Amino acid sequence: LVEPFVPHPQDTEYYININSVRDGDWILFTHEGGVDVGDVDAKAEKLLIPVDLAEYPSNEEIAATLLKNVPEGVHNVLV
Repeated sequence: LVEPFVPHPQDTEYYININSVRDGDWILFTHEGGVDVGDVDAKAEKLLIPVDLAEYPSNEEIAATLLKNVPEGVHNVLV
C-alpha cells in the first residue's frame, strides 16, 4: 500500500497487522505507527478474531482490547 504523504501530527499514526491462522485472524495494533514502529510483536495489543462468527467480539470489546492507548474520540473511526 503506497499513498501520498499528508502532513499530520505523529500522535495520529497507528499501526495494524492482521495475521490469518487456523483459529481465526490475529489483529496486532499499536498507537505508535510510522516508519519507526519497532518491535510490534512485543508492544502491540493483540486480539484473535475467531473463525466462528458466533464468537465475534463486539465493537466495545475490540476497542477495550486494542485501543487502550488511543483517544476515545476516535474509537468509532477505528472500529
